[in-house]
Amino acid sequence: MAPMLSIASRSPSPALIAPHASARATGLRAPFAGNRIVGWGWGDQTKSGTDRNRASICVVLFLRVRSGEPTQAPRDPPAAVGGGGCYVRLPAPPRDRDAVLYHVCLFTLLLCFIPITALAESDIKNLFALRKAIAVGKGFLHNWFELETPPCNWSGISCVGLTVVAIDLSSTPLYVDFPSQIIAFQSLVRLNVSGCGFSGELPEAMVNLQHLQHLDLSDNQLGGPLPASLFDLKMLKVMVLDNNMFSGQLSPAIAHLQQLTVLSISTNSFSGGLPPELGSLKNLEYLDIHTNAFSGSIPASFSNLSRLLYLDANNNNLTGSIFPGIRALVNLVKLDLSSNGLVGAIPKELCQLKNLQSLILSDNELTGSIPEEIGNLKQLEVLNLLKCNLMDTVPLSIGNLEILEGLYISFNSFSGELPASVGELRNLRQLMAKSAGFTGSIPKELGNCKKLTTLVLSGNNFTGTIPEELADLVAVVLFDVEGNRLSGHIPDWIQNWSNVSSISLAQNMFDGPLPGLPLHLVSFSAESNQLSGSIPAKICQGTFLQILRLNDNNLTGSIDETFKGCKNLTELSLLDNHLHGEIPEYLALLPLVSLDLSHNNFTGMIPDRLWESSTILDISLSDNQLTGMITESIGKLLSLQSLSIDRNYLQGPLPRSIGALRNLTALSLSGNMLSEDIPIQLFNCRNLVTLDLSCNNLTGHIPKAISHLTKLNTLVLSRNRLSGAIPSELCVAFSRESHSELEYVQHIGLIDLSRNRLTGHIPRAINNCSILVELHLQDNLLSGTIPVELAELRNITTIDLSSNALVGPVLPWPVPLASLQGLLLSNNRLSGSIPSGIGNILPQITMLDLSGNALTGTLPLDLLCKESLNHLDVSDNNISGQIPFSCHEDKESPIPLIFFNASSNHFSGSLDESISNFTKLTYLDLHNNSLTGRLPSAIARVTSLYYLDLSSNDFSGTIPCGICGMFGLTFANFSGNRDGGTFTLADCAAEEGGVCAANRVDRKMPDHPFHVLEATICCIATAIVIVLVVILVVYLRRRRKMLRRRQFVLVPAGDNAMADHETTLSDNLLGRRRMKKREPPSINLATFEHAPVRVTVDEIMRATGNFDGMHVVGDGGFGTVYRAELPGGRRVAVKRLHGVGRRFQGGEREFRAEMETVGKVRHPNLVPLLGYCAAGDERFLVYEYMEHGSLENHLFKLALAAQPNNLVVFHAKQGDNNV
Repeated sequence: MAPMLSIASRSPSPALIAPHASARATGLRAPFAGNRIVGWGWGDQTKSGTDRNRASICVVLFLRVRSGEPTQAPRDPPAAVGGGGCYVRLPAPPRDRDAVLYHVCLFTLLLCFIPITALAESDIKNLFALRKAIAVGKGFLHNWFELETPPCNWSGISCVGLTVVAIDLSSTPLYVDFPSQIIAFQSLVRLNVSGCGFSGELPEAMVNLQHLQHLDLSDNQLGGPLPASLFDLKMLKVMVLDNNMFSGQLSPAIAHLQQLTVLSISTNSFSGGLPPELGSLKNLEYLDIHTNAFSGSIPASFSNLSRLLYLDANNNNLTGSIFPGIRALVNLVKLDLSSNGLVGAIPKELCQLKNLQSLILSDNELTGSIPEEIGNLKQLEVLNLLKCNLMDTVPLSIGNLEILEGLYISFNSFSGELPASVGELRNLRQLMAKSAGFTGSIPKELGNCKKLTTLVLSGNNFTGTIPEELADLVAVVLFDVEGNRLSGHIPDWIQNWSNVSSISLAQNMFDGPLPGLPLHLVSFSAESNQLSGSIPAKICQGTFLQILRLNDNNLTGSIDETFKGCKNLTELSLLDNHLHGEIPEYLALLPLVSLDLSHNNFTGMIPDRLWESSTILDISLSDNQLTGMITESIGKLLSLQSLSIDRNYLQGPLPRSIGALRNLTALSLSGNMLSEDIPIQLFNCRNLVTLDLSCNNLTGHIPKAISHLTKLNTLVLSRNRLSGAIPSELCVAFSRESHSELEYVQHIGLIDLSRNRLTGHIPRAINNCSILVELHLQDNLLSGTIPVELAELRNITTIDLSSNALVGPVLPWPVPLASLQGLLLSNNRLSGSIPSGIGNILPQITMLDLSGNALTGTLPLDLLCKESLNHLDVSDNNISGQIPFSCHEDKESPIPLIFFNASSNHFSGSLDESISNFTKLTYLDLHNNSLTGRLPSAIARVTSLYYLDLSSNDFSGTIPCGICGMFGLTFANFSGNRDGGTFTLADCAAEEGGVCAANRVDRKMPDHPFHVLEATICCIATAIVIVLVVILVVYLRRRRKMLRRRQFVLVPAGDNAMADHETTLSDNLLGRRRMKKREPPSINLATFEHAPVRVTVDEIMRATGNFDGMHVVGDGGFGTVYRAELPGGRRVAVKRLHGVGRRFQGGEREFRAEMETVGKVRHPNLVPLLGYCAAGDERFLVYEYMEHGSLENHLFKLALAAQPNNLVVFHAKQGDNNV
């Protein structure tokens, strides 16, 4: 046979390189790294192996990867052919007939060898260039910078010969721009630079990597759109771009990547619709696009992805329905479409995916019910349907999911009971059905789910007792039935749960004694029940208990020995019970971090040893009967951050050692009998944010050292006996420079120095309080004029300077104060007229009280019609002229005025029919003026009126008959007018239930002495009744837990003060100075946008179905939100605050802060706060109802369903519990 040429390459194909090139995946190096031999040879083969006449000619090429000096041949040194470490060893040239063939072989060899050498040498140069580009990684890529290490031996580099085929620099923190030198490695098969911190954009030159099969750029800071050239890498099989900042739309050119099996681009900023061309990638097995901004519907072409195993599109903006073609994805194992805007019913076709193991559809706008066919998914391990708006009953077929481990159906609107078939889920480990709308009893069949570790049934309407069968759930770790209507005793067998760490039974109707607790229990919560009796002495027989919440019950007895064994107790909340005795000293020996004993009957002195605790951060002892002094030992409690001992009987001075509490952020000692001066040492507590010393007997001046409290944002020193001038240093803490941006966002900005004996002028340095929101200086002895510098407080919303001795004009500044909503200047000595441009100076004014001054002139024409104003009091002045009820003809919106008092002035003229435009007016007092003419019939069309006083004027004629039919009118006075004999109701049929019949009004209403005597007797009787009612309310407030069946006013957002016993903004608002009866507790109406809604607590309860879980639309650590429909059909959202009213201490300031923070923010995209209701210990906030969910639902999607297989839930009272 003639000799033949044989050229054999040992280079592996790119397909074989990839599995070896990834150090991260296999931990192995490439098989061709280091010194390797690649050989070419040729020769002839004969039938006889002994024929030596036919010589064999072999050519062997030795290639050494290391650049530099030549390599040594395995045998005799070959003749050098060229530099760079390349040698060729040639046998002796053949003779005769083989000479020609020899030269042909040699020529062919040289043609093949030259380009390979050039390319290899180019990759070596590129490696050195790459090293230079990422020189900052010298500390992590040590051997890249060692002279004796060849480039192909550098960590993360894999070569075949001198050709770089793989680069793996994953998790190497380089933090440079994406190095363009990588693009120069044209033979690259695998590139992994995940977690390198690369930034910038990908270059268009990516197209040079035509052999690339595996690309991983995840966990970097790369941004911008993907280059079009990326989609020309047609050999690409794996593309991972997760956790970057890529943006723009996903190009339809992705269809070119037909070899793609893995596409993962999650956690970027891709937007636009999903290209239908994705459906052409028929080899795709893994598709992850979660946490982007993709919109539109899921393309129907996805039904072509028959090989797809994993599809995750959660946390996008996808809309439309789940396409029926999904049934074609027969190999699908995991489907996650959660946190989108998908609508429609769950398609039955979805239940044909027999291989499905994980189905996550949570946080969408789905409708309908769970399909009966769900039971066909026999391989399902996780079913997550949280917050899907599902209704109807849960199908019995749910019990067919025999291997189901996680069932998450919280925050839906199911009806009926939780089906007993859940007891057939013998592999179930987690069942979360919080606020799902279930009624009836907890199914006893749940006791069959022996593997259950997490059982959350809170926020429903379950009734009855806890089933005895649940005693068999020995594996349970978390048990939560909070917020139902469960009753009976807490079963004793819970102490047999050997693995449980958290039990929450709060907000039910459990009664009877507290049982023993499990040995390994960490957290136990049973607040807001009807538990009675004493706390068991062995409650801490286990040493693991850390959190114990028993507040808002009827527990009695002392705690002298109760908690001695609680060696790990960190949180103890016993507020609002009937515990008595002294506070025991052993509490100081426990590792307590938070201690709340408020609203009990503890007596005696605070033990000195309590101040020696080394762990405690928060102490609340308010509303007890503690006596004695706060001793100097308090200075030992160096870790303390919050101290509240409001409304006790503490006496004596504040201890000077309190200045040692450098970590103290909140100090509230309101409502005691503390005396003497404020110690200067207090101002060493430079972390103080809240300081409340109100309602004591403190004397002396406000120290100038208050300037040291640079973090202060709430200062309340009201109702003391402080004297002297207001120090100008007061504003140091309230200047913008003193607070970080975060603190400013949360800033309250309250200064309350009211009801003291402060003298002098308001300091002109008040303008330095640039972040001040509320200023209360009423009821002092301040003099001088109102400082013009107040106009510089751009964030101020409320200014109360009433009951001082201020003089001068009402508004000394001409510039607008845009943020001011409440201005109270009553009972001063102000003079002059009300500026005609007051509407421009106070563009957002809501409440204006100028009563009790010496103002003259007339009322500005448009003041009553101002769009923001709903409370105006100008009584007890010398204002004259007509009352301008007429508004501009082009005014279309309703006039918002609610309260108007212009009594005791010199107004004249008549009332015209335009008064009927004030449809929201509830209080109108014009008595003691000089008004004339007939009463207009239009006054009867102001149907919202409940207080009307037109007495002591010069009205004549008859009373309009329509007034008799105003059923809301509870007080009316027409006496003392001219021509009383003809001022009758003779022509008016007194309708039963109207004011005429209810008050037994005489047909003639002159101001006779008989009626005065009658009124006097009524007043005395009323006063007696009020005193009795007050005594009864005080008694019931300590014992009664249910809602009072009394009427309260729902007042629009932003009230200023709760129902304390001082004449505050609420008193001025409701006209308490002239009204004989007390209105319900209110806060700053300066932020009200709408008229009050009068509604009873019973109506709230009926509207929410007694706070039925079916009405729940949201839940958080501060309260649960219910959907409600008030009488008349108005839909609202009622937020029932957790912990009820007892939790809001310090004169209800926390509750007020919640309302005012929301109430003062007005924006078209924010839901307005309509009002509040304070009923006994209950607190409600009332909002406009939002049909399509919250902003949180669309911006911050629920992450709970992201990895359900790994989900671990811990119940905590703080924060939202979205389980």
